[in-house]
Amino acid sequence: MSEIISEILTDVQKKIAPSDKTLETVRGRRDEVRAIAGRYPGALRTYMAGSIAHRTANDDTDADCGVVLDRRTYPELGPDGKGGSPSQIVEDVRSFIREELKKDHLDVTFRLTKRAIKITFNEPLEDGTDPSVDLIVALTRAERALWIPNLEGKQWDASDPEYHTQLLIAEPAELRRLRAKAIRLAKAWNKQYAQPGLCSFNISVLALEAVKEGMSVAEGLSAFFKHAASDLAKRRTPDPAGVSPPIKTLIDREVIVGRLSKAAESFDVALNSDNESDTRDAIAGVYWVYVEPSPDSSSKAAFAKALREGNSAARIVPGGLSIVSSVGIPPKTTRAYGGANREVR
Repeated sequence: MSEIISEILTDVQKKIAPSDKTLETVRGRRDEVRAIAGRYPGALRTYMAGSIAHRTANDDTDADCGVVLDRRTYPELGPDGKGGSPSQIVEDVRSFIREELKKDHLDVTFRLTKRAIKITFNEPLEDGTDPSVDLIVALTRAERALWIPNLEGKQWDASDPEYHTQLLIAEPAELRRLRAKAIRLAKAWNKQYAQPGLCSFNISVLALEAVKEGMSVAEGLSAFFKHAASDLAKRRTPDPAGVSPPIKTLIDREVIVGRLSKAAESFDVALNSDNESDTRDAIAGVYWVYVEPSPDSSSKAAFAKALREGNSAARIVPGGLSIVSSVGIPPKTTRAYGGANREVR
């Protein structure tokens, strides 16, 4: 059934993929911001980070990047100097970039978040997307890695986004591409829930540990679910750079472990089944927003689809679930996938 699973997962990847135009636009905007930030007095270098840089973006197409300031230019700035809040230097960089961007982007707007300067261009594409850029004003540390702003806490926190990106784009290319596919699919699974349990970075780090060279996409995704469930049952995911605190989950760890374990069990069924309908139903149980259960299925995935679409009579009967066509009601053609149809689980 490996070919069937591959076809199903390839179809999911097509549904979640951002358009080439969106990716081209957001990379161009990011590079424009980086070029300007790199001219700020005392800038040492700029860097790329996040899903766009790692090639793991689905609908999360806002680009992350940073400008690194040299402590030799700003000896009193940050914990290795006299400490203090990062607010003023972040505001100074924001003003510098704003003055330059306004020359070509009259409607561009800026907002400060916890970590970054969020730059919104207000130039939507034909598909309605309007990718923004998040720029972090970082500072070199006396030790390795960087200091990055915590504007809410009015302090600097240690982090190593450059190393994180190096890990995720490292050779060999075949493993990098496989892991990126597994991450994108894991992110799509996570975002089906009304309250996702993991941030994108947590998923990426767990995939770094789980996905190995030579696996198929299905095997890599199965390994991710198993490893993530097992590891999160014991601890929060450590920072692979060994600089920041462990990564926080977005919900209670016991809940996310339960979700991951259920997905892992479904992939075991799919990978070990010799029945096409059972295989499809198992994957549909994991990707209920994106994958249609097999025709005439009595699986839980089909039952959930019937309840969600409201065009079938779904009943509990002895021995399991029964789904029969509603009398006199033509079936709806609404797809089971799409952002507006996310199911609360």
